[in-house]
Order: sequence, then C-alpha cells, then structure tokens
Amino acid sequence: FFLLRRTMAPPSKDKFFQGEEGVLAVYDIDYEKAFDFNYDLTKNSSFMVMIHPMCWPALPFVCCFVNSSMFRDNIDDKIRAQHVAITRDGIKYVTDRHKTGCRMDCQDQGKVSKTVPFDKITDCDVEEPAGASGPCCCMVQNTLTTVNVDTASGSRGDGVGGGGHELTLQGLIDPHQFKKDVWSMKRGEGIQGSAVVDPVSASMGMDRSTEPTVEMTKAKSSSFFGGGKSAAPSATSDLAPLMVENNSLLKEQNSILQKILAKK
Repeated sequence: FFLLRRTMAPPSKDKFFQGEEGVLAVYDIDYEKAFDFNYDLTKNSSFMVMIHPMCWPALPFVCCFVNSSMFRDNIDDKIRAQHVAITRDGIKYVTDRHKTGCRMDCQDQGKVSKTVPFDKITDCDVEEPAGASGPCCCMVQNTLTTVNVDTASGSRGDGVGGGGHELTLQGLIDPHQFKKDVWSMKRGEGIQGSAVVDPVSASMGMDRSTEPTVEMTKAKSSSFFGGGKSAAPSATSDLAPLMVENNSLLKEQNSILQKILAKK
C-alpha cells in the first residue's frame, strides 16, 4: 500500500531528471567545490609526472595544456556531467555526455548510467573530508564529503567513482540526507514527499497496475476449478481426438504388416 508523507523535501536545483518516470528525489552536487578540488588535484598530479627525466621534453606542452582554458573546461564538464537521484528501482547515478582531451567531437565521452537496487545494498556510509590527497610534495586538502555504497556482490576493484566500492559519490550538498533516504527506501518506508514502497517491489521496478485484482483472482480461480462459462476444456476432451487418430494409425500399420507376412 502507498502512504504519502506530510513533509516535503526542498526542491533540487538539478533539473537533469525532470520529467523522468520513477524518480523520487534528486540530490544536488556542489559543482563549484568539486571543481576546485579536482582542478588542483589533477594539475598537481600532472606536474609531478614531469619530474621523471624521460618526461622533460614534454614539459612545455604539459605546462601550456594545464594552464589553458581547455584543461579547466574538461574538468568542469566532467564534474557537471554527474547527476544523482533515488528512483523506485534504486540509486541512479548518471554521467552525461561531455567533452574530453582537445574537446573535439571524436573525443566526446558518452553518457553512462548506473542503478544500484535497494535490495542489493549492504552498506551506505558517509566519509567526512580529512587529510590531503595528491603528490607528496604538493598535496591538496580534502574538502569533499564522500558517500560509499556497497553491495553483496559489489565491484570491489573498479566500482564507479573509485575506491573499490560499488558506487562512490563525492561532493553531495546533503550527503547525510541521501544516506538517510537510501536506508529508508531499503526498509520500505519511503522518503520525504514520496510514496512508501516495498523494498522488493521497489528494486524490481514493479508497476502496481499489473498487480492482480479481486476480479482477476476470481476469474483465475473459476477457470482453474472448471467453473463458469469461460472455463477451459477438460484435459480428456483435448486428448480424445488425438487418441482416436493414434488408434487409427496403429490399425493401419498392423494391416500393412499382416499383408507383408502373408506374402512370405
């Protein structure tokens, strides 16, 4: 049964999932904050590669590319291509199509969508930012909150977002609300402003319009027990013509065999 909560969640600024069927809640990512962290981290990591003498000939090109608007736009596009929502089926994470490399059409990164069903989730934890990341001599302070989602048969080696988890989300504006809503959906309690859904039917994307009604149940029961005008023919009436035809074929075969034996 569907029950609606009285409280409503604040509207999301992300309109990527607008009009999409089955979406219950959308969660905003702090794109500016995520860009600042990833830009500094990628830039410092690129310069550290140049320490190796074999890479020195490419140092002028790397310096030009890292300080170009193309480099900034690639990182910004990659960050803003990420979208997160909770649907009736599970957690939906989408990386939309975006530019990469020299930003030519042939280098576009295609859209990637991933859904983690609620009944498969075994863990959903929030990791607060602490310490620093990047090369040892030019590290970047961690400023993004991370949400790690694990499953019983999860991708421990190459999960989406890295870290060996089934799904890793960085930079959510309200990660604790996201975690709360995930566990609420897994328990079948629903989330703010949405319906309460059974966790099994939610993860399977069940359409309630296909559930059996009382009339359908009665009709099936009547048909099963042979009652009513719409009852199916009995098994005996279906097999009778076949048995008669089979007997006639056996008689014909016996007649042919007797003629063959008589000639001998």
